[in-house]
Amino acid sequence: MIRAQELDQIESLMASFAKPWFIAGGWTIDLAVGEATRSHKDMDICIFREDLEYALYFFKDWDINVAIPGEHRLDPVRHLGDVELPRYCLHLFKGPQFLEILLTERNQEQVIFRKNRNITMLLDDFAMGDLPRPYVNPAWQLLFKSLGTRPEDEHDFRVYLERIDDRRSKAWLLKHLIQAGGNKLWVEALKDDLERENGA
Repeated sequence: MIRAQELDQIESLMASFAKPWFIAGGWTIDLAVGEATRSHKDMDICIFREDLEYALYFFKDWDINVAIPGEHRLDPVRHLGDVELPRYCLHLFKGPQFLEILLTERNQEQVIFRKNRNITMLLDDFAMGDLPRPYVNPAWQLLFKSLGTRPEDEHDFRVYLERIDDRRSKAWLLKHLIQAGGNKLWVEALKDDLERENGA
């Protein structure tokens, strides 16, 4: 198990959270390979939008804000109506602590990709790991990263490509990178990787 202060803190914080939750962001790749391959600026988790009311109560002692899409500002959250679509990203503060919560939608067993609602993933594929460290399938996270790639995203993709042996998730990512118009270099790299596996 990776020993990292950020992971220890999220384990402690979420220990009594009684709804599904998942570590998101770049940590998903490191959790999948079982090693911290880079430093991480913050901790992101995702929950399902249907559990928002529970989450607001659970974090009632925190200062809860919602990011306003396209406006680069935060508004305080006082009730559920403050977080209606297209708002999805909560910024929580408590003293020096900061947590980002991403609201994710699902339709029964299908998790819906926010940037393109025609893209879905089965819940059983989406949810990886076990308590106290459940995490999002790295392929799901990389699809988001592919739409606005930064240096750390390139690092995460390379780690995923070279060290994760999950043909099913790689095939899912390739298909939906093409559908979403994601990073074209990643498309070619995944094609090559899957072709090598076919020829092995």
